[in-house]
Amino acid sequence: MSVSLGDDFVDFASEVMYIIEDRMVSMDKAFHYARLRHRLKAPPRVYYNAVSDVVRNYAYLSFIAKQLLGSNSRKAIAKAWLLLKSNSHYSRRLMKRIRVRVEDAEARLMEVKDKDPLAYLSIRYSFPRFIIEELSRGMGLSELEDYLSSLNRRVTWLRVNTLKVDLDKAIRLLENEGVNFTQSKHYPFMLLASDNEKPLGHLRLFKQGLIIPQDLASVLVVLNLSPEPGDVILDACAAPGMKTSLIMQLTENKASVVAVDLSVGRLSKMRMLMRRMGVDESRIHLIRSDSSRLKLAKGINKVLIDAPCTSSGAASKDPGIKLILEHKPSLVKHQSMTQESILLNLIKQFKDSQVTYATCSILPEEGEEVVSRVSELTDAKLSRPNVGDLSNGYVNYRIAPLVGRVMPHIHNAEGFFIAKLNASP
Repeated sequence: MSVSLGDDFVDFASEVMYIIEDRMVSMDKAFHYARLRHRLKAPPRVYYNAVSDVVRNYAYLSFIAKQLLGSNSRKAIAKAWLLLKSNSHYSRRLMKRIRVRVEDAEARLMEVKDKDPLAYLSIRYSFPRFIIEELSRGMGLSELEDYLSSLNRRVTWLRVNTLKVDLDKAIRLLENEGVNFTQSKHYPFMLLASDNEKPLGHLRLFKQGLIIPQDLASVLVVLNLSPEPGDVILDACAAPGMKTSLIMQLTENKASVVAVDLSVGRLSKMRMLMRRMGVDESRIHLIRSDSSRLKLAKGINKVLIDAPCTSSGAASKDPGIKLILEHKPSLVKHQSMTQESILLNLIKQFKDSQVTYATCSILPEEGEEVVSRVSELTDAKLSRPNVGDLSNGYVNYRIAPLVGRVMPHIHNAEGFFIAKLNASP
């Protein structure tokens, strides 16, 4: 990547990192807040792509910056990125001030690899050390490196919204727009986009709700719910509504969904999204509530819980997640407790219903451990998710063969945990 960025970029990238750490917000939100205070000297997309790369590789750049510049401050991290990725006048001037050659800095990182392989992986792929240690209990170093590398690679899946457009017509329209994609063999309405110069969000098909950006892992959660016409489904953490809209697409608007979320704003956006996507709104019942305390009358036959989590499995989409977890590892325990309370409440309440539980997390604390505790407390029975050729859960957990994981290096998607439970009356 060759960009003409200098001091303005260093200040801007530094502020984005600060906002992520201070406010615990996504990369996108931090970028938006920082833009309010800075006049960008290049197109916003140039800054966004560059800052995303800085945040995605923060630990690696911190190590390199310490070697080259004698500091690993936020500004030094941004300068290290310029040294490695830019050939601008600014970076050439900066190169004259470095302490050691870039090759020597890389050699020192390889020394770390020889002494402490886990420390090397944490630095090289910029994931907090505690995550690396946790994952290393369930996979070897070679697979773990493939896993982390895949989590750092952005993959874009598109869902054709067959409520509004015929599949073949949508594919022709995308081809006419010059969009490069590969159609999934197993799920024809899913398209893997690649190497597109024009931002996909600018396409007319997106604005009209004919094409929807949705990761394959998220789609597999709904497919394992197995929605059918006539089902009455509780979507317990529904907003912004991607999974609800897919339920209605798969059932041709013939299921009913009780969609619950705690945020009025998110529910309002969900209502607008349903309208744009051609969902029969008369079959969607929006409820503002905390699903850990939700009480509903009977009549629900399937429950979907895509629980709030650290979103560590979506680090490729939002690299800010890694910075947040680096500075607030206690978030994992907090989210795990929230997930358990939601799952416990709904398992006990809907004993005749099939419950599909999922988190966009790579951590067992938000997957195997939650399901293990709840199944012991409620005698809920686990049944293996049977869609998507999922990997087993982490091998060091007894329930591993009965739950599923979407693995980025295997499935070319985000990291997800999926389990299916049923509590007998």
